[in-house]
Amino acid sequence: MTELQQTKNSFKFIGKVTRIDKDGAFKEEESTKGKNQGRLYRSLRFGVKTSPNNEMTVQMFSFQPEEVFLWNSDKAKKAKENHKEYKGERIPFEQWVEEEESLREEGYAVLQSRIGLVYDENGKLKSKGLPSYVASKEIFDQLNNNDNVIVEGSIGYSKYENQQGKVVQQKNFNIEKVYRLKDIDFEDEKFKEITYFEQEIVYVDAELDQDNKKVYVTGRTIDYYKDWHDIQFVIDYSDGKDGIDEGMQKLAKSFLKRIKFGDLLHIFGDALNRVDVEEVEDDGGEEEDFTAILGGKAKPSHAQGYVVRNYIQEMRILGVESWEKKVYKEEDFIKDELIENEDDNLQDELGGKKKEKSNNPFDTDDDPFANGGTIEISDDDLPF
Repeated sequence: MTELQQTKNSFKFIGKVTRIDKDGAFKEEESTKGKNQGRLYRSLRFGVKTSPNNEMTVQMFSFQPEEVFLWNSDKAKKAKENHKEYKGERIPFEQWVEEEESLREEGYAVLQSRIGLVYDENGKLKSKGLPSYVASKEIFDQLNNNDNVIVEGSIGYSKYENQQGKVVQQKNFNIEKVYRLKDIDFEDEKFKEITYFEQEIVYVDAELDQDNKKVYVTGRTIDYYKDWHDIQFVIDYSDGKDGIDEGMQKLAKSFLKRIKFGDLLHIFGDALNRVDVEEVEDDGGEEEDFTAILGGKAKPSHAQGYVVRNYIQEMRILGVESWEKKVYKEEDFIKDELIENEDDNLQDELGGKKKEKSNNPFDTDDDPFANGGTIEISDDDLPF
């Protein structure tokens, strides 16, 4: 029997800060239950308005650490040159607090989270690595509603039983990086909304909603502890009007017919939490014209309709980056033989959109923070 493997994910939202002024947006309290009873923790929760009608909620939670993990790229490089292994260093949290600046000058970086909220006199963003426990407080202290930010992190899935006894699946967008932007103008014709996510899933099944031109995909995610959650994703193959997007329709058909239970997919798309507003004209029906009978003014045009609001909360799939067939079987998630897909162009085979820089904000050469104080760390140097 092969162990379940964690399915990785990430997200990136760009927008304006909201709700950071609400009661409970930031908390610093002692835990009152469980194995962490008596430990101090901090939590942060606020919104990121990514367009006039879409708002994502992001959060951060961490206990006060006993130790801080530090990484030094120069030491890692020298160790590699000498065919030795460098695993980073750990120091007491209190020591890190006292020596934070000197440690940073010596080339030590904290990898847990990174923030860049202040621009220097040359207009460059100053960023630094911090323990999440410290970062959450600095973010809360330095950000206000309507500030422009980029937020990156990972997605956590969990479930709970509500008061009606129904099991509810929920997802949390956990903050790992926050950077301040100088300006976002939703009205600018060049503005492009970014609510991007990537997620590895084990395919379970899919269901067609032909009336709404959607396919609802159940994808199984596996966490670090080997626990799994069945999450709903959506493929919308409408063109946004009355027609069909042929590429997305092909992707929808692929999920319905070609992809099978146990296949491992790396999907990407947009996370939505928005309100679609539609104004519908009132035809008047058979109602009497009281203006003609009684006099007065006619009802103003802006009041002659009613508004229909559609609330949309979706993890919308736009495409597939990788596809491994028959990775898992139904019985207890026993891993089967990996069958490699010989066709690298999954857009041609499955449909959907091509993953390019235009729709993958993680893959960019013009990172505005590249020279803003970030310590460059090679993936090969990391201990995990």
